[in-house]
Parts: sequence; structure tokens; C-alpha cells
Amino acid sequence: SLFLKKHIVLKKFLLTALSVFFIQSAFCQKKYWQQQTDYTIAVTLNDTVNSLTGIELINYYNNSPDTLYFIWFHLWPNAYKNDRTAFSDQLLENGRTDFYFSEENKRGYINGLNFRADNINAVTEDHPLHRDIIKLILPRPLPPGQPVKIETPFRVKLPYNFSRGGHIDQSYQATQWYPKPAVYDKTGWHEMPYLDQGEFYSEYGEYKVSVTLPSKYILAATGTLLKEDPASPSIPGYKTVTYTQRNVHDFAWFADKTFLVKTDTMQLPSGKSVQVNAFVLPANSDVWKNSLTYIKNAVRSKSIWIGEYPYDVVTVVDNAAPVSGGMEYPTITLLSSGGSAAGLESVINHEVGHNWFYGIIGTNERMFPWMDEGMNTYYDKRYAEEYSRDMKNSFTKNAFLAKRIPEHPEDNLLATLIKIKKDQPINTVSEKFSALNYNLVAYTKTGNWLKKLEDDLGRENFDKLMKTYYEKWKFRHPYPEDFKKMAEEIAGRSLTQRFSQPDQKGALEKPKKKQVKAVSFFSLKSTDKYQYISFAPAVGYNFYDKFMIGGLIHNYNLPPAKLQFIAVPLYATGTKKMNGIGRAEYNIYPGDHGNKLAFSLATERFTGATFTEPFGIKTPLQFAKVVPSVRFELASKDPRSHIKKYIQWKTFIINENTLSFKIDPVTNNALISYPVEQRYVNRLQIGIENNRVLYPYEGMLQADQGDGFFRLDFTGKYYFNYVKGGGLDLRFFAGKFIYTGDKSFSNQYRTDRYHLNLSGPKGYEDYTYSNYFTGRNEFEGLSSQQIMNRDGFFKVRTDLLSNKIGKTDDWLGAVNLTSDIPKQVNPLSLLPFKIPVKFFADIGTFAEAWKKESSTGRFLYDAGVQVSLINNLVNVYIPLLYSKVYKDYFKSTLTEKRFIKNISFSIDIQQLRLSKILSRVNL
Repeated sequence: SLFLKKHIVLKKFLLTALSVFFIQSAFCQKKYWQQQTDYTIAVTLNDTVNSLTGIELINYYNNSPDTLYFIWFHLWPNAYKNDRTAFSDQLLENGRTDFYFSEENKRGYINGLNFRADNINAVTEDHPLHRDIIKLILPRPLPPGQPVKIETPFRVKLPYNFSRGGHIDQSYQATQWYPKPAVYDKTGWHEMPYLDQGEFYSEYGEYKVSVTLPSKYILAATGTLLKEDPASPSIPGYKTVTYTQRNVHDFAWFADKTFLVKTDTMQLPSGKSVQVNAFVLPANSDVWKNSLTYIKNAVRSKSIWIGEYPYDVVTVVDNAAPVSGGMEYPTITLLSSGGSAAGLESVINHEVGHNWFYGIIGTNERMFPWMDEGMNTYYDKRYAEEYSRDMKNSFTKNAFLAKRIPEHPEDNLLATLIKIKKDQPINTVSEKFSALNYNLVAYTKTGNWLKKLEDDLGRENFDKLMKTYYEKWKFRHPYPEDFKKMAEEIAGRSLTQRFSQPDQKGALEKPKKKQVKAVSFFSLKSTDKYQYISFAPAVGYNFYDKFMIGGLIHNYNLPPAKLQFIAVPLYATGTKKMNGIGRAEYNIYPGDHGNKLAFSLATERFTGATFTEPFGIKTPLQFAKVVPSVRFELASKDPRSHIKKYIQWKTFIINENTLSFKIDPVTNNALISYPVEQRYVNRLQIGIENNRVLYPYEGMLQADQGDGFFRLDFTGKYYFNYVKGGGLDLRFFAGKFIYTGDKSFSNQYRTDRYHLNLSGPKGYEDYTYSNYFTGRNEFEGLSSQQIMNRDGFFKVRTDLLSNKIGKTDDWLGAVNLTSDIPKQVNPLSLLPFKIPVKFFADIGTFAEAWKKESSTGRFLYDAGVQVSLINNLVNVYIPLLYSKVYKDYFKSTLTEKRFIKNISFSIDIQQLRLSKILSRVNL
């Protein structure tokens, strides 16, 4: 019917119209847009109380297709307000306690805010998680294409420079110092707390900033100097300096009374003139003598390779803060020299380069740090190759190291992270990176990935890509997909495989087969080509073997081989014996998070004692051990975690020379022989470690089994950090000894060395020969005063008793405390050199103390002073207070030099583990 036909036609028309509408809408949504923020700020520095007082006017232009009802604002000075901020938490995770324990006068904040929008009072709401973010509720909705004028006074208490900005005494680094709107882009709002690891994302606009400060200060700031009024009309002794700059997304300024100003101009290839400034602290003037040349080279190289520098000025400022590296802001960067010209050139090139990747191309560094740091790193290496011989060879000043240290050591560390499966993908959010991965992946691996992209495209096309990328996206906010799309347009083909690598872990290319190469001492050079076998001389010493000399052979490299070995044969000049140590380990890394399964075999042979026969003949009593083991380390799935769990099985197979006395029935003379006896100990360990910087802890359950006995113990450790530095070490030990056969006198005697000790065990009781002793079986002299950090670990000793006080074949428990002594009450702190003196106290009990006939008392104690040397590897203990039973022993047994003989010491080389040293970086 006609009606039906009309209905069908109408339906088609409506469908067509709707289709056109939605297609147009979709097209409009894909059209790029970004907000704009123009600032006018007037601020005054008070260098007496280290504060800023200012007023801010923002013209905010809503260029989005959405109506805005609120605007998120960053109040980043509040990151320093207390220890409950994201900034504080991250510093702790990265191994720093300086801010967490800082005094109130070193912290900072922003207050005095009173927002108005288009001259109407506006209210704010706190962010639900972060105190350095607020939500500004707009009094009237802000429709698309419309501006709003936002103004507020503010006051900033500048913190000590813990991170990028603040002050060092009266040297000022004003960074992230004013209220700033968060970015609103196609993915929504990007409100974010201030972090030390992880940078920024801000809107472009025009800045006009007037800084009023005492006249004696020299000021460096973002942009071009507009005017300087030498006398402030309102504050005597002050001046006002005004800077302005268009097309920037941040503004920083730096003030110091001692800056030496170096300035010059340079011409870009187009003929454009740029003013070049360096603000130098007098102490560093010699290192900075060529700084202007370095700045010019950095600007010129990036202008040629990427695109011309668009601003009229570039400034570099010497940092008064005791940090390495630098931090970039539009047209200006703050950095430290590194103490050498090559180091200064390197950091100037890197930080000035950030004017392109961060300043001009404004990517979201918090989400995609590689688009800033990694792209810049690519050009760092290119600059070193083409512009600077000094930078290229900065690690080769020493002739010995020149042959062994690679040009780019960070590549070795990156390869090591990848080998042990602790790396993270390039495309990781900055705050999710471990501290080491942030540097080695976001920077180094991305730079290497871009070099692979250059190889794919060829240098000419790669440069065309970067120049096109620059021209299209300068003063804008590109995303990774924008860069990929442009790369594929330049290449004329799909680059999906190459662009999938930033989302993956692992190496960028399959490792090549390595050649075996001999080298002296060690080498880290060209480890992608060679598996080095290293040779070096070696020496050793103990009380019995005396001086030992020999050699060392190993294949320890970075990255590590699956099979690693070390052998150290040593000839003992005292005993005329061949001694030494050896170890081989095969490592597997199951899973994808850094788990480790290690199979190892260790050997050792030394002299453990000597026996003096009649007529003064000394016979060495040697020991040798073979220790097969398997260890599984379970890594945390969170790369930022410092927690490690492990389970380990070892079997100690030990051969020892023993003494045998017999009487010759014919001559009635004593016959002395030295038979070799074999014994074993099976050991199971289950442990957890959390090597975080604040309140680290560890716990280990250990079970030892040997002929006739079973020994079970638990050791727990916890460290309490002090606010003023140092801390309290708390150790808890509990152990139980069990006979697997009869508890006969002979079995007690045979298992004596395995029994539990309230005092730190002696060398004889180191039944697995796992500790280093200068003289492990001495009963007089200095060597006899060495003890082990094991069992109850009391520092007092009762070695001359046939049954030491606190030694038990039942159960034992102890608590050990070691505390740093605050400087305020430590008289040794007045000395011009540091003596690390601590206080120790031990309390413990054992089974026999609870028997009715016990003469010791149920709980025993000792306390005294501890001197820790060589980073706690050697500790000397001076007991001053102790239980009566110890006092009675000393009076009755130690008849002379009682104070000296009561001192004990430990040598804890076995505690020196590389995994603990590097735990802060998860390596």
C-alpha cells in the first residue's frame, strides 16, 4: 500500500539520517582537542621563614566536547605535609627514610586558598585518597568552547629539598609550587599525587610570573625575562622580576645569592637566535667552564635531529641540593655536575633534551614514562657517538678498567634483570616500576628499542618519523598509538611486531651464542659476545695455615650464566697443605616474576686445628666438606616488593682429622694417629625476608639432622628505625634438641658440638664449618675470644668450664637487643672521626635453669657496649653487666686481665650477601 511504501521510505530516511548523525558524531569525537590554561602569578619569597605568598589567576579554556562541572587541582606542596602521602610512601618503598623521619620545620605545605570562578566564590572538596589533590566545584557549569576565570591567593611553606624542589638553606628551587589544574583529555581526568618516581602531565598555556624577593638574590626562571624592577614599591630591600612564556605547561624558578651567571647566544640552522644561560655555584665553576658549549651542542643536535627549538631562551641551573642528575622544566633545567666535565656534559645533554620530550611534546609521563625518558635516552647515546668523545669514554679514564668496563654499563644491568626475569615491560606505569626497572627499562631499554626501530626503518626514515612526529604533536599530548600510527605511515607497512615489544618482558632480540674467552681478574665488556673465564691471584689467612697464596678462577659475569663456578686453590705456608674453596651453581628461573631454582655444589678444605706432639712437633688437623644443595626462591609478584621467601635443602658431608691415642703394649709408649672421620648434617631451611628500609624483618625455621640427633630452631629479626638515625635490632631465638636414639652419656658426648648454646658458640661448635674463624679451636689468646652469631648469642663466655653455662641438649630461648647510641648522649660523637658504638643486651633461659637444683636462676642476662667495624662485618663486645652466675665464674676462673679476657668479638663475613646489598633494587 501507499502507506506502507511511505513508511518504508520514511524508515530508510530516518536510518540514513541517524547513520549520518552518528558517523559525524564519531568523526567529531576523534577530532583532537586539548584544554588551555593561561596563568598570571605574583609571588613573594620570604627567606626568613622559607615561604611563598602569592596570588594566581588562571584563564581556563574548555576546548573539550563535554560540559565540566568541576576541575581537579594539584596542590603538590602538600605532598610534603606529613608522612601519610603517596610521595612519602613511595620514598620508603624506594629505600629512603629521610623525609619520613624529617623534622616538622623541614616539611612543607600549601594553604591560604580561596577560590573564585568568574568572581563567584567556589567551594572545594578533598580528594578521597590524596591530600595534595582537591576538586574545585564550579559555581556554574562550563560548556564546551567557553572559558572560566579562576583566581585564588595561596601560601606555600617550602620544604627542604627532598625531591626536585624546595630549599637548601637560602638557596631556593621553586618547582611544582602553585595550584595547577589536572589534565582533562580524551580519556578523562588525570588527577595524580606528587611522586618522586614518576613525573608530570600538565596543560599548555601562557605564563606571566612576577617574583618579588630580596634584592641580593639572583633569579633564574622559565621563559624570557620581561622586566626587573630593582626596588619593590611595597617592600624595602626587595626587587620584582617578571618572566613570561607561551606554549609551556609548567613554570619553575631558582634563586641563590651566589650564582655566577654565564650567558651567550647561539644561532639555530634556520638562523633563529637563542639566548643560552648557565647559573653556576662558585664551588663548581671550574667543572662548569664549558657549560655553555654543552648547552649549545644539546640544543643544536636536537634541533637538527628532531625539530627546531621553539623558544627564545634555554637555561641550565647548578643544583645546591646533594643529589645526582637533574630535573627538567620548560626552557630551564636544574642539575648537578657529577664532579667531572664529562658527567656535566652528559647530564646537560639529557636534561636539555627534555625540552623536546616533555616540554614541547607533552606526553603523560606518569602513564607512559618511556615516551619521555626513553626517547630522550635514544638521543643521549646518539649524541655521545656523534658529538662527544669525552662522554663516550667517560668510564675509561683508568687503564685497567678501560679494558673491562663497557661503554654502557646500564646495558649489562638491563641484560642481568632480563636474565633473572625481574624486568618489567617498557609500557609500565611509572609508579608501578621497581626503582631499578624505572631506570633500566623506561630509560635504557626504551632507548635500545628505538634503535631497533631505527634499524627497521633506516636512519633517514627514522629521522623523518621523529621530525614529522615533532611537527604534528608539538605543544600537544600524543599517546603511544599516535606514535605507532605515524611510524607505520612512514614505514609504509605494519610495525605491529616491533610495537608489541613495549608490552612484553624479556630481551628485544634473541641472545647470540657466546664465545668462551679468558681474561684477567674480570670483564664486563662485550658480555653479549663473550662468556669470560676470569683468572686472578688470591690470598688468605687463618691461625693454623698462616698466610696462603694461590689463584682464583671464575665465570661470574653480568648477565650471569646459567652455570656459574668459582675455584680458589690456596697453598698454605704454615702447614704446607693445599687448601681452597670451590662452588658451582646451576640456576633456573621458573615462571615470569623472578623465581629462582638453584642447584649447587660447594667444597672447602682448610686446617681447623693443630696438635702439638711431644718434642714440639705440630700436626695440622684438616677438615674438608662437600655440600650439595637445592634452593628455591619465591619472588613477589609485585616488582616493588622487598619480600623474598625461600626453601633450601643442604647436605654437609664433612671429613675431619681426629686424634686417636693408643698405648703400645711392648714399649708402653703413647701412639698418636690422625684418622679421618666422616659425618653428615642434613639441613632444611624455610625463610622469609623483607628488606624494606623501614622496619625490615626476617624469619628462618631451620631443621638439622645428623647421626643420633635432630635439632630444630627458629631465628627472627626485626629492626626498629629511630627518628634521629640508627635504630634497634631485635633478635629472637628458640631451639630444641632431640636425640633420635638413647640419651646416653656417650651420645651426649658425641653430639656435644650440636647442642644449643646460650652464649655465642665457639669455633668447635661451628659444626658445618660455615663461619670464618681466625682460630676456631683456640682456648687462649685473642682468637679464643671469637664467637658466632647463632643460638642464644650472649656475649659473655664461660669457655673454661667443662659444661658451659647455658649449654643444653634440651631447649633454649633468647632475646637479643642491639641499639645505636643517639649522638646526644654519645661522648664519642665529639671526636673528628666516627666510632660506631652501640649498646647490647641479652636475656635468655634454657631447660636446666627450670630444674629445682639449678644454680643459675631461670633467666640470665648480659649487657654492654658493642663496637661495629667494616659495616658490621666485625663486631667487638664489651660486657659490663651480667647475671651473678657469670660474675662468680669470672672471679673464680679469670684471675688476671679479667676485663680484657671478657671481651668477645665476631666476624660475620657469612652475612655479606649480595642479595641483601642489592635488595633495595630487587636485583
